[in-house]
Amino acid sequence: MVTIMSAFDNELEKYKKKGFKISQRRTLKHGKRIYLEKKREWLGGFDAVYIYYVVGDSNTRNIREFLKDYSKFYDKNNFEESDKGFFICSGTIDKGLFRDLKKALIDDEDTLYTIKTKALPRVTVAKKKRITERKITRRKITEEGITLNSVLGEIKGFKRRSTKISGKRKEKLYTTALTGYLSHAFPSIEMEQSLGKGARVDAKVGNIGIEAKYRPDQNEINRLYGQIDTYLQFLDSVIVVFFDTSSGIVNDFERKLKRGGYAKQVEVVNI
Repeated sequence: MVTIMSAFDNELEKYKKKGFKISQRRTLKHGKRIYLEKKREWLGGFDAVYIYYVVGDSNTRNIREFLKDYSKFYDKNNFEESDKGFFICSGTIDKGLFRDLKKALIDDEDTLYTIKTKALPRVTVAKKKRITERKITRRKITEEGITLNSVLGEIKGFKRRSTKISGKRKEKLYTTALTGYLSHAFPSIEMEQSLGKGARVDAKVGNIGIEAKYRPDQNEINRLYGQIDTYLQFLDSVIVVFFDTSSGIVNDFERKLKRGGYAKQVEVVNI
């Protein structure tokens, strides 16, 4: 029976047959780095291949680690146009998240040109699968249906695992990371759903809306309050997720919800 690692070993074997030799192996926090070189026969120097490998699916943490590590590696080793940096995983790659993080974290066009992604063919794992707490949670969600508490539980799970995102368009990147995480527990999640009167909620799980905000100012808070009123005409509940927002702004918003009589239908999470 074939294992996940043999699929990756086969990938490395392709480069070895082309004359590449492994120069470095290193385990990073969220993945593994493998660096291969092949000496040029006529021009001198080396052709290089950088591989970042992940067992499982891509996520915000391993994509960020790859982009930052490869960018430094590219500069340090004077990569050329023919050299390549591969993000390879044994699961699925969220192409949208990867594209957004790549644009946010890497400005150099030459570096961007050399970055490639590849998902290995799915294979059968020989060892017995361990049922994780997250898998048990997903099973319960499927069996019991989508509830406000089940969605809140997943968002709080994201809060425990999330890392700070740097670069431009932070609200979009945080929202993409959150919805990508939630999609594993709620495959039916819908993004950017119109709810009438020009209102569009960031995500919808069952009949529960999710609206994400990154460091909103007072004008955005006032607009958000108006959106909540519209959303609740179409939804049972709304969860507002604030990213990197001061507790003062969050507390003021919660008091505003209580005064308006929305406290029972709206949950607030500050990440």
